[in-house]
Amino acid sequence: MSIRLLFPLCAGLLLAACATTRPSRPAAPPVPAAITGVPSCDAYLASYLACHRAAATFPADQLQARYQAMRDSLQQASRDPRTRPYLDARCRLLSGQLHQSLQSRPCSPIAPAATATATH
Repeated sequence: MSIRLLFPLCAGLLLAACATTRPSRPAAPPVPAAITGVPSCDAYLASYLACHRAAATFPADQLQARYQAMRDSLQQASRDPRTRPYLDARCRLLSGQLHQSLQSRPCSPIAPAATATATH
């Protein structure tokens, strides 16, 4: 093989090797949407629906309305300079109460098929 043909072939292989992508790291978990700007409150709201469903705190048909009311209340409090300094403590308290009502259960309920198989 002539050097004139070998050089473009090697250059092409080198470029092809550089163009391949390395496997990327798994994406970081999504950050809760900033609803209030207070991290503990935003985290509480991000887990509100799943955790209240798992804890069976409210009837299912009332859950969305209660979430919206809590969200609106926390948003309003976050905009008020008189109440904003107390929001972190309030949301930590709410999260603690929810955690207690879960009684060590995960926030995402177990699928019915999984529980049916586990009980047999």
